[in-house]
Amino acid sequence: MIDILNSFKSLIKLEQVHIDNNIFKLHYKFTVIIFIVFSALLTSKQYFGEPISCDTDDQDRKQLIDMFCWIHGTYIVNKASKDDLLAQIHNPFDHSIENDWKNHTKKLMNAITFQSKDEIIWQKYYQWVSIIFCLQALLFYLPRYVWKHWEGGRMELLVQDLSGPLVPPKWNQETRERLLKYLMNDNNGHMLYALHYSFCEVMNLVNVIFQIRLMDWFLGGQFSLYGVTIATIQNLSPMDKVFPKVAKCMYYRYGPTSTIENRDALCVLPLNILNEKFFLILWIWLHLLAALTIIFMLYRCVVMCVPSLRSYLLISHSRYVWCFKVKLMIKTINYGDFFVLDHLGKNLNPIIFCDIIDDIHRHLQDVQESYKTLPDDVIDV
Repeated sequence: MIDILNSFKSLIKLEQVHIDNNIFKLHYKFTVIIFIVFSALLTSKQYFGEPISCDTDDQDRKQLIDMFCWIHGTYIVNKASKDDLLAQIHNPFDHSIENDWKNHTKKLMNAITFQSKDEIIWQKYYQWVSIIFCLQALLFYLPRYVWKHWEGGRMELLVQDLSGPLVPPKWNQETRERLLKYLMNDNNGHMLYALHYSFCEVMNLVNVIFQIRLMDWFLGGQFSLYGVTIATIQNLSPMDKVFPKVAKCMYYRYGPTSTIENRDALCVLPLNILNEKFFLILWIWLHLLAALTIIFMLYRCVVMCVPSLRSYLLISHSRYVWCFKVKLMIKTINYGDFFVLDHLGKNLNPIIFCDIIDDIHRHLQDVQESYKTLPDDVIDV
């Protein structure tokens, strides 16, 4: 298990250059780590032994029956009106004379005939939990993979050796001019860059909602309200219904006269001790993650629609930035340019970021001045 976890150390490692936000990281870092750790624990026999062990009268075939029940699944009998039945036969003689033994006998007969109405619930998910967790980890990493492919290391090239606490010697006039030229002559490439990132954020939201639906289907419709049910029901835990620790298995074989014989087996499912906790944690986390993602996407829409808010975001990256310069600049640049500057502000040295803002402001002023000096006939053209 340690070997498996060591292969994912890159997820825990802090990045030198940030190309996304903290909500994005919750999807491809924290959530992926949760699924990988859970899957590793479920497949670790050194801590929890065999995943299934069945007790049957045919001990010579125990290993075969264990394998059969592991492949074909186990089941429990859900007595839906168990509480009502116990209430009926509890203290049966505490009634008036006309409701004595006759009524009590009728209630006991109802208890006997109730078995035909019992619902069989299969645990066919049991052997697939660790595989599903690995699949979900891959799906949560998919938006990150797509974004890294589209991003292409652009931000890392822009901030290379410029993110430290000290201003490096390479930050000279030539470097400033090259960076300014790139920022001001991108021909709407920054807008496409920002739209790609927004698309990956939408992928995160769609994915987490899909994951909740997937787990609900995987558990036979028991996941969507799993946490709510546990919080509201006190006397009969829904964990025992969804994740039983002991279940039945029916094994069929051919007898000496070629007739089909069935063997009853009572199977212990030790991994359900973990499953019931894991799925409760996932229920809480996935719903919380979906809510946080929705809130942040609404915030993203507000930033797109309200330019004045963008200036405050850029100012927050450096205390050396003049507010009036940023506000004038925001009126000229589009959302894509702001998006790139915002990411630069998260990665660059604050003094260097302030210099970039000054250079952009000066460049925009020069463009406006040169535009004013043009003859009227040129402007009309």
